Amino acid sequence: MYEFKNKKLTSDVLDGLNYQFLRRLQKEGLVTLKSLFIDGAKIEANANRYTFVWRGAINYHLAGLLDTIDSLYQKYNTLIDENEYGVKYDIPHAHMFVTEGMDKVRDIIEKNRKRKLTKHKKLPNHTIIEINNCSPLEILKLQKNLTQIAEQEQISFVSGKGKRKPEVQKLYEELEACGERLMGYKERFEIMGNGRNSYSKTDSEATFMRMEDDHMKNGQLKAAYNVQIAVENYFIVHTYVSWPDRL
Repeated sequence: MYEFKNKKLTSDVLDGLNYQFLRRLQKEGLVTLKSLFIDGAKIEANANRYTFVWRGAINYHLAGLLDTIDSLYQKYNTLIDENEYGVKYDIPHAHMFVTEGMDKVRDIIEKNRKRKLTKHKKLPNHTIIEINNCSPLEILKLQKNLTQIAEQEQISFVSGKGKRKPEVQKLYEELEACGERLMGYKERFEIMGNGRNSYSKTDSEATFMRMEDDHMKNGQLKAAYNVQIAVENYFIVHTYVSWPDRL
């Protein structure tokens, strides 16, 4: 039974059986598949309620990170120009990547700062941004260039208390830290997708939403699934597990 359920009863097989079942019902005149009655319910997920990840929070921190990366790129270009490393080792300048949607994110951040001073409610910052242009690989290329400079100029990277790090090493480590943070944000956006604004760290498929059984009457958000069922003539013809686009 275990082997049958897990190896032979695959999703493709189940989809085929469901299709045959619906066509049989239609042939018998029990359903028309033209009129459906849809109902849904929110089912709480088996996830920790305090492990939420919000799109607005990621957008806020990503905006600050991109500002930091931009300043590091300028610092990198200055280092290249002042020491003529570009001419010596054929190293190009760094060009900051363009992130579509960040202008709107920054605009909302600025508005929320002003609203905080006047004690107004914050505006949601759920803008979908084009994160694919933010490539940690571009930062990695700059790190490789800095490594090349250090080798050619015989600059040693040091570690330990009381040792002064050279400027090349400082810039290398700052870029490395930014690259790791950027990779983390990209992974979170990939988990979240474009169809929702939150997920749980302990159940990444669950979305935080307001439940009907709000015992505290405070609009508390819980990790849950929005399950929808389509029925015709008492037959369940389709089921769908979704998440709301907006909480």
